[in-house]
Amino acid sequence: MRLPVALALVIGVIGAVITYLYVGPLGGLGLMVPATFIGAASYFAAGGDRAALTRSVPANVWGIVCGTVTLILLGLATSPIVVGVIVGGLTAVFILGALVPALGFVPGSVFGFATTVMFGLLTGASGTDFALPTGPFTVMLISFLVGGAFGYVSSVLAGKLVAKPAATAAPEAAAAS
Repeated sequence: MRLPVALALVIGVIGAVITYLYVGPLGGLGLMVPATFIGAASYFAAGGDRAALTRSVPANVWGIVCGTVTLILLGLATSPIVVGVIVGGLTAVFILGALVPALGFVPGSVFGFATTVMFGLLTGASGTDFALPTGPFTVMLISFLVGGAFGYVSSVLAGKLVAKPAATAAPEAAAAS
């Protein structure tokens, strides 16, 4: 089986299960399907291997932390100019996090930051709310951690479905016989 087909099957099935869990039995937790898929995409964008988890997850968490701080500060904002300065300033902070090697995967930080701020702005949630299902930090953190695991498990399972090339005799051995 070709890799895109294997990934489509595995990610489709796991995505269906996660969605069912998030809107069904785990619905009260407020976990976000899009954030989980973005967490999985972040894993693949970071390389799609075991080492990708160590690049993607810390960067996602860093972005979520910076997004949460942004929401806290936005709660104090009194004008659109101040809102812009806060968002711009915290964007610079999460990008500067890349100076720390563990936070060097900037796209992962962007994913965490953007989804956390989006969640807070669209729901009116406070950055100081850490409860499930209403706290931006907690909802995004769990959703992204599940997403990283989702990506990793998907890559392992898809790898098992991909056809391995048939072993061929070395040209020298074939010529000698």
